[in-house]
Amino acid sequence: MRLPAAWLLLILGLALTVARAEETRRDFSIPQVDLMKEDGLFTTVERRKTYLGHPSTVLFRDGKTLLVAYPDGHGRGNLIFRRSVDAGQTWVALPPSGQRVMETPVLYRLDLPAGRERVLMVTCQPRANILEWMWSDDRGDTWSGRQQWKLEGPKGIIVALASLWPLPGKQPSWRGVFHDFAFDNWTVDLKVESALTGPPTLRFENLRRIDFATPAGRTEANRAGLCEAGLVTRPDGQRIALLFRPEKRLTNSMVAFSDDAGLTWTDPRELPGALTGHRHESVNLADGRTLVFMRDFSPLHVGNPTHGDWVAWMGTFADLEAGREGQYRVRLRRNYGNSTNNNIGDCGYTGVELLPNGQVLAVTYGHWLLAPDSTHPNHPDGRGLPPFILQARLDPKQLDSWSKEPARLTKPAAPRPAEGK
Repeated sequence: MRLPAAWLLLILGLALTVARAEETRRDFSIPQVDLMKEDGLFTTVERRKTYLGHPSTVLFRDGKTLLVAYPDGHGRGNLIFRRSVDAGQTWVALPPSGQRVMETPVLYRLDLPAGRERVLMVTCQPRANILEWMWSDDRGDTWSGRQQWKLEGPKGIIVALASLWPLPGKQPSWRGVFHDFAFDNWTVDLKVESALTGPPTLRFENLRRIDFATPAGRTEANRAGLCEAGLVTRPDGQRIALLFRPEKRLTNSMVAFSDDAGLTWTDPRELPGALTGHRHESVNLADGRTLVFMRDFSPLHVGNPTHGDWVAWMGTFADLEAGREGQYRVRLRRNYGNSTNNNIGDCGYTGVELLPNGQVLAVTYGHWLLAPDSTHPNHPDGRGLPPFILQARLDPKQLDSWSKEPARLTKPAAPRPAEGK
């Protein structure tokens, strides 16, 4: 009996996926710089007695004005804005917006004609399938009304938009990505629309599901639970990659590539253990390398000394394409056991900006302080206090130097027990 061509393609794709999985390294062999003793690199943006998390940032073209947004709850809550006019040296609270979000707020800077800068804040109502957005033309002092679009097709909306990138053409436009509860990934296009009076508005359109190159690719993506896609752009701008969180914990993180600004994608393939984690956020350095921040979450790497911590990866786009481990990793901060449940790894979701002096400013949240005399069933050090917003100011040249000093590298640790979902 002859099998249909589609079935043969699917079987071949699954076989290749299994073969790749067997070859993919779960741990990592590259050096890992440990910054746990470098307290001078870190400052607190805001801390309260209760939960703060999931920040997102934008840097304006002057190279020193920044805006950060985050909720006062886990992925939802009252919307908080803070602004810095000195490249993150100090932060001031903006007037309360009186707004709530039902999912993490994400900020993007949009460069409009005539040199104008606009900040987009996008979020969603996950179960209601409603994409929400608003914008500011005065660096966060005032905002447009909240816009909405009820989507037909996705099974919910989660972390909208996890990534956004510009599209080619004379008129400014962008494409963003989110995932749903079935772990399908979707893109939408953002367009600028002239208004009869006042400044131009923003409109989303062209909802598309990412089907990857073959049916086998989509099957593997769903099996792995690929979500929260983090954008990496090749330095020449001609190719982009999405680094995916593997929510079902059956694989390493995965990567897919696009050569047409996100209209079509290669099949996803596993990344090395060095890049396995959640919520990848990247910045391209002046020397052509890429620094990727993430929550280190790699259940398949038994004994990982930084499982659940805030880490970064230094490498190149060519490393991603070739499946190489990269140059080195950085453990930024130890993230202690969740303060409210038995999970670990509640950190990451990093806002990353490249400053004019070549330094990288990274803003995130986490359980950075250990509760005195505490224990946690899944973290060897104990339970953390409620998470708060922390920033790191990193000099890539200094990191390069430290990566060659054995005394500054993370030492191996004993395996941690498996944690609950």
